[in-house]
Amino acid sequence: MTNSRDTGFRALHDIGLAAWFGGSLFGVAGLNAAAEEADQQRTTARITSVGWAKWAPVNTALIGAHLVGGAGLLVNNRKRAAAQKGATGTTVAKLVLTGAALAATAYTRVVGKKVEDAVIHDPPGVSSSTTTHLDRGTTQQGRGGAAQAVQEADKQAGQAVSQAAEALPIGAAQAQRQLTYLQMVIPALTGALVVLNAQAGEQQKPTDQLRGVARRAAEAVGVAA
Repeated sequence: MTNSRDTGFRALHDIGLAAWFGGSLFGVAGLNAAAEEADQQRTTARITSVGWAKWAPVNTALIGAHLVGGAGLLVNNRKRAAAQKGATGTTVAKLVLTGAALAATAYTRVVGKKVEDAVIHDPPGVSSSTTTHLDRGTTQQGRGGAAQAVQEADKQAGQAVSQAAEALPIGAAQAQRQLTYLQMVIPALTGALVVLNAQAGEQQKPTDQLRGVARRAAEAVGVAA
């Protein structure tokens, strides 16, 4: 049994996952639903596109925190996961679901950028950065070098995603239809991760660890016999 504390890694893992799940769920149930109250479809698409674009860099940072925390927990608990019956299966399931959620999130962002560029960045000569619809003088006034560096990084990321979006062999209308379903997939996958995280926590109880190690040892003896 392990008695070590992984508070830092666990905090990064749990906060990142909570934001990933909660942010995606709010986007579907809150932002999208509220935007549908607009009178025109293009206005609805514009509101949702701006909202998701503003959330994207924050979401990326929090997903990164989740991955760092998860990697730390995996390394520190690798021996227990290998020795405890049931813990290995939970760990593998979490890795598979995390990979699926990452892929869905990345693809959803690209598809969302396709829609965003169609409804916001149509005018010629407008950059595809998520911040270009803000006045540059206003956003840079009174800011230091660090804030400008963050803004520039956001611009570069927005342009990279736009390039990927332009390469998608689908039109804006089809992208909008795909986006509707993709945005519901992410809270489903991350919600399943929350459930598995709860199960992993239960498996760390001393009684569960002893039972799991005993079952693994019994299987090893049976195979050897």
